[in-house]
Amino acid sequence: MTCSSSEAAGGAGETGARPGLDPTGVLGPRHDTVDPGGDEPAADGRRARGQRTRRNVAEALMDLLRADDPDPTARAVAQRAGVSLRLVFHHFSDMDDLYHFVATLQLRRLWSELPERPPHLRTDPWIERFVTSRAALYEEISPVRRALVRRTATSPGVHDALAAADGLLLEHLKATFGPELDALAAPARHESVAALDTSRRGRPGSGCA
Repeated sequence: MTCSSSEAAGGAGETGARPGLDPTGVLGPRHDTVDPGGDEPAADGRRARGQRTRRNVAEALMDLLRADDPDPTARAVAQRAGVSLRLVFHHFSDMDDLYHFVATLQLRRLWSELPERPPHLRTDPWIERFVTSRAALYEEISPVRRALVRRTATSPGVHDALAAADGLLLEHLKATFGPELDALAAPARHESVAALDTSRRGRPGSGCA
């Protein structure tokens, strides 16, 4: 993944609205039913159990990554999830497939948790909130993201999910500072977006200088 994958994203969108990026577009057929936020049973009980198992296995991998295990084995993941190794590979074709699922979980959660700018909030207090929010976000996602970045060479799905996450963060930035950016001429607007986006490009695992 390169820095340009997010810098090439589209327009600013509406302040207080979700950016115009649908994460479902990068999930792929095996991961397009990811439901990280709820436990509502699917109509088919077997499918619901399968979704819960997949989610539990993915959560186990993320827990191990957050506990400073940079490359957990499938056996360690199975043990952490409380399932058999055979069941892990029943739900995931290989470890790259599992990492792809983890990437989609993180993207969906990122999509749902980005803060919206309250109407009429002035620029200075919003900058303070925005910086605090981004700092906490990067602290939370960095251990998993570093592992995902290492998988981009062998998993196009992980690459695409990370590129979509970068695009989402950039679009959120542009949308929430839309009034201020719209008041600038095009060259100044481009420079301001690049300056605002510096924190993303410089964070661990971004692949950017």
